[in-house]
This record gives sequence, structure tokens and C-alpha cells, in this order.
Amino acid sequence: MEISEILKYCNIPFSSLKLVSNIFNFEIEKTFFEAFNYTRYDDCNIKLHLDFKKENMLMDLKFTYVGKIFISCDRCLENVAVEFNSNFSNVLKFSHSVEETTNNGVTYLPYESYDYNVAQVFYEHVVLNTPKKILHQENQCDPKQIELMNLFSKSGKEVEYDSRWNKLKDLKNK
Repeated sequence: MEISEILKYCNIPFSSLKLVSNIFNFEIEKTFFEAFNYTRYDDCNIKLHLDFKKENMLMDLKFTYVGKIFISCDRCLENVAVEFNSNFSNVLKFSHSVEETTNNGVTYLPYESYDYNVAQVFYEHVVLNTPKKILHQENQCDPKQIELMNLFSKSGKEVEYDSRWNKLKDLKNK
């Protein structure tokens, strides 16, 4: 199944909207990210509020979202709840191009366009604003997992190095 079929609910038919603010609300769950083949999130519950302001020559989109994303801890592999409370904007303008293009934060749509799917823009914003390193707060990691890591890690043991490298170490210390 194509992404556009799965995320059809994110289509905004702007051609039928009035020239004022139009409000849309979405519930974003794990299936949203799975549609993009993004599997880093174990679960999520995000409420997206979109203020779609239509004007004559452009459209101003204001995204506001609140919720949680559950991601595996990089240390113990248990789920960590990452809370979001964020907003961003996107501007849509019409152009004579045949395809949709984006340049300097402005999305240019062909004049023949009559709807816009907000899924890609929202997906990119959330993924790019998710922290790359996810860890529990201090002392909240699974103690059994931490014990196993310490048991099998080499940090506590002395490691023997090949004596031929000592000459290079001497150069480094000069």
C-alpha cells in the first residue's frame, strides 16, 4: 500500500476552504511513522493542531503538537517517554512549476493543485527534533541490564596492547 493511501486523512483540500483560519486536529499514532517505514518509535500518542490560514496568493500553516513518543533507551533498551510540546510554521505558495518544490522554508505548489498532504512536513519535523541519544534519568535504567553490561564490558579489564605500538605512543606524548 502506498504512503498516500495510508495517510489520506492528512490531505487538506484547500481549494474548498474559506479565506480565513481553518482548524484541523489529528491524532498521530505509531502507524503514522510506520507508513514512512520509520521504526525507531516503539509507540506514540501525539495530538496535532493545525491552523491552516488561506489567503489569495499563499497559505500559512501553523502546526502545534503535544504528546509522547516512546523510544528504547540507548543504555538499557527499556522504553523512555520523550515528551513533545512544540510548534512550527510552513508557507505554501503557487508557482508555474510542474512539481511541488521547497526552497527556504516555502513550499511551492503547481497552480493546478487543489489539496496538500501535511504528513511529510510533520513527519520530517518530528524526526529531526527527536533527540538522537535517548537515555533514562539517572538510576532509572533496568538494573539487570546494567549489571549484564558491566559483566561483559571490557572497561573494567586491562587490555593488552601489541608492544610495537609503544613507539607511536611515545611520539604522541612528545
